Amino acid sequence: MNKLIYESIDSTFIRLVEPFVFESSLIGRIEVPVDFVCDRESVPLLRGTSERGGIVHDYLCRKNSIPVVIKEIAAKVYLEVMAFRRNPWWKRYVKYWVVRVAWGYFHKFTVEATYEELSGNKE
Repeated sequence: MNKLIYESIDSTFIRLVEPFVFESSLIGRIEVPVDFVCDRESVPLLRGTSERGGIVHDYLCRKNSIPVVIKEIAAKVYLEVMAFRRNPWWKRYVKYWVVRVAWGYFHKFTVEATYEELSGNKE
């Protein structure tokens, strides 16, 4: 896992300034590209305790991520990143189950989705 470098767009959304890479034992190398826009970590419970996990999970939830995965695998990789970052086991599993059963966002957007698309702001 390399250093996470991003710029804030607003109080919720960020844009990656450098690629972010995680080597998953489940699916191999995941490279989140420059200019990827996401909300870091949006699990309402315990928000902000695994920013890197949230970014990788958001990337894997896009319909054209590399690789394209099913929702269960995206959640398992989120769990894997949180374990790698040594988040307490109970936080990892609460957050894992939240993203595992959540509805509505999986494969809704592309990797190239803009802030306006993701936030619902149309200028």
